[in-house]
Amino acid sequence: MASEKFTSDNITLPAEWRSKRMPLAAVGAVLIVVSIFVFAGIGNGLKPFFHSYLANFMYCLTFCLGALFFVMVQHLVRASWSSAVRRVAELYASTIPFWALLFLPIIITLFGGSDALYSWNKPEGIELEAVLNKLTYLNAKFFTLRTALYFGVFIVAARLYFGMSRKQDETGDREITLKLQRWAGPMIMLFAVALNFAAFDWMMSTDPAWFSTIYGVYIFAASMLSFFAVMILTCYMLQSKGRLQKIVTVEHFHDMSKFQFGFIVFWSYIAFSQFLLYWYGNIPEETIWYRDRMDHGWGTWGLLLIATHFAVPFLGTVSRHVRRRPGLMAFWACFILVVHWLDMTFLIMPNVGGVSLMLILGHALCWIGMVLVFISLFLWRVGETPVVAIKDPWLPDSLAYQNLP
Repeated sequence: MASEKFTSDNITLPAEWRSKRMPLAAVGAVLIVVSIFVFAGIGNGLKPFFHSYLANFMYCLTFCLGALFFVMVQHLVRASWSSAVRRVAELYASTIPFWALLFLPIIITLFGGSDALYSWNKPEGIELEAVLNKLTYLNAKFFTLRTALYFGVFIVAARLYFGMSRKQDETGDREITLKLQRWAGPMIMLFAVALNFAAFDWMMSTDPAWFSTIYGVYIFAASMLSFFAVMILTCYMLQSKGRLQKIVTVEHFHDMSKFQFGFIVFWSYIAFSQFLLYWYGNIPEETIWYRDRMDHGWGTWGLLLIATHFAVPFLGTVSRHVRRRPGLMAFWACFILVVHWLDMTFLIMPNVGGVSLMLILGHALCWIGMVLVFISLFLWRVGETPVVAIKDPWLPDSLAYQNLP
């Protein structure tokens, strides 16, 4: 059996990683709190902090949502190559319930009557008819109900696939794989609806007068791109600690890198398509979102995104020789994770005002803090759980998998 080819020692997290869970969470929480005081120097109440909190929250949540979609689509298409790495994705997806809890500060501010993040929460101060017409949909109670539904879909799907996979570790029941394949289609459809409307509600409604029908697709593309970067980096770091060295091969890195490259192009296509539609339409209520992102230093930020989110990683990872070198791909994964933060910042932070040193400093502190919390949650969730589905019936095929030359 495939499970006999490796010992339990090289399919669990290093003990020193697990010991860092609490310190990472504590330092992350402190940095997030410190960012509040940094933002206080800007003025404008809690508005800068909550916009930064949302941007960094979505930065981390997108990894988990990308992981969940990856797990489901691998079952849908009955892919064998990914069996060796799929458990890592299952573990990332299984942290989604914690992110539901971390969304509570946003819900609390809504019921407290604050418009620090969502201006539609104080309708008496709104004059734009385009926003007033949306208030039946945009209100605290309905927003909270929808948020519960979105997280409900994500959590049920994540628990289903991770829980059944762990059960298969114990029983070796091949029927479990067939059940997960049958559930993949319906769950992906629910996931697609939930992700799209979550993107509309949580992120797009920070600019309630503006709308985009492909905004959800944009967030999906960003989620998948960042997820593959996280996967490549995680597998590389595990191998650097003596884990998965005979399980995750160059062939697996090659395939993950191909997916990453594909989503570099797909993200760029969606981002350009969205911009082009509003540029040639030239309708004031539709172009206001881009106008705010072309002034006060954000225009330079946008140009930086074009270069770093598309041109540089496209040229850097287009070669097959690069994709088959885990060390190089780990570098590009780090690069993409940084520019993914630039992307989430560009989507949310221009609502606060122009680019300034204090704004970027506070936002960066909140980012580092949220990432540390994310790592802590992942390490806590993994614990001593094997990072390989040892009794997956596809695992022998995955271990023998080779790309065509």
